[in-house]
Amino acid sequence: FLVYISLVFLLLIILIGWLSPTLGKSNIMVYVGICSLLGSFTVPSSKGLGLAAQEAFGGTPTSDNRALYLFLGLLGILIVSILIQFTFINKALESFSSNMFEAFYYVTFTSCVILASAILFREWTALGIVDCLGILCGFITVSVGVALLRISQEAKLSWSQTKAKKN
Repeated sequence: FLVYISLVFLLLIILIGWLSPTLGKSNIMVYVGICSLLGSFTVPSSKGLGLAAQEAFGGTPTSDNRALYLFLGLLGILIVSILIQFTFINKALESFSSNMFEAFYYVTFTSCVILASAILFREWTALGIVDCLGILCGFITVSVGVALLRISQEAKLSWSQTKAKKN
């Protein structure tokens, strides 16, 4: 998980520091990538925050304050990542249609969060080949569904018949 978080952090530095200023206004995937990668910090941090709060404030006195420090650290990560996420969501919505951003963001955010949770909680150990194929089919179905919704929003439907061209 630490390797995964290090790679995500490196990608965020590249996206925020280098690609966002140059390509952010013209390429929606820069902002979608930033927000989705931050989601892979946000969701596991909130899961860990609940567990750390239970340990830190559970009523059983502990001699060390590691659970409290973990709670405060996760709370800080959560607050910072949410604030950065909101900043880049607002930047994306200034430059692009909300429908377009929403479609891309939904798929990539969900994918990043599922990947981070699977790595953090080692969920692949309990999955068989049938489960993996089911997850893959579900991902493909959601991705195709979002793409079709996006395409159908741009389609122009009319009840009038078009005139055929004469040869």
